Amino acid sequence: LQIDNDDDDPLFVEYVHIQSSSVKVGQRVELGDVIGYSGSVGFSPEPHLHFAAYRSSKPDAATVRVEFQQEKNDDKSEHQSFLPKAGYFYSQEGLVPTTNNSQ
Repeated sequence: LQIDNDDDDPLFVEYVHIQSSSVKVGQRVELGDVIGYSGSVGFSPEPHLHFAAYRSSKPDAATVRVEFQQEKNDDKSEHQSFLPKAGYFYSQEGLVPTTNNSQ
């Protein structure tokens, strides 16, 4: 998926373990559009998603950090950014407490 932005520096993102796609090659999507549904492969106990972002479509391109936004209040009028960490679980509300990340 290629994301065009205002600074003419496209971002290429990769979603792995997509069970079914909701879009076709070349189709333009808007913020909030559903592009697919995550699935499960191999011995995975549940559906999950691997996400990576690159500044180039070349196979050897380095990944770039991407911050996500979560809703800060119930009326969805404010958001806060966070940088996800490998091995943790996230929902639309942000970090999901598990035995891996409880403090």
